[in-house]
Amino acid sequence: MPQRVESSVVVEAPVARVYDYWRNLENLPNFMSNIEEVRNVGDHKTHWRVKGPLGTTMEYDAETTQDEENEAIAWNSTGGDIQTSGQVRFQELESERTRIEVTMNYSDPPGGRLGEVGSRLVANPQVMMDQDLQHFKEIIEGTSTPEEIQQRTAAASAQSGLAVFLTSGAGLLVLGGLVLLLLLLRRGSRRTSKRSRIVFEF
Repeated sequence: MPQRVESSVVVEAPVARVYDYWRNLENLPNFMSNIEEVRNVGDHKTHWRVKGPLGTTMEYDAETTQDEENEAIAWNSTGGDIQTSGQVRFQELESERTRIEVTMNYSDPPGGRLGEVGSRLVANPQVMMDQDLQHFKEIIEGTSTPEEIQQRTAAASAQSGLAVFLTSGAGLLVLGGLVLLLLLLRRGSRRTSKRSRIVFEF
């Protein structure tokens, strides 16, 4: 089913610098863990390559639909493996302090329900967005470089996604099924071993 993910962060940087960094969409892979590349192809259009579920790579084209200096940037996918849209809003709190609000919309993932379950096994979109904005904060405030962010392991994201999946309805159903299967197998092996003892006793 379609998903909407929202997150925000406050950074210690002037709004103009924050806006300029985001406006160059080719910077997004510096801090967004699921984006491998954004390439400007001209006329407000970009080509995106992103990480899909279970190690796959997906690509799509997008068009910038809103670009208001120091206020907002938005884009929509126009073709490819994913249907998505996003908007980033910038609010100047003080001369050196900016609030960033991000909204991402995803339509049904490739593979339907199975693809959605697979993507949740790898990572949870909300957890990833929160983490990505923290990475942006570190970069724009100068406490980490893009190279340091990119070198960090994605294990935390994968573990968070797995934990969220396992506590969801689908995850509990899967866990319940596995426990039931193990109990049935264990019960079957006990019966077999009892029969074996009886045979050997006679």
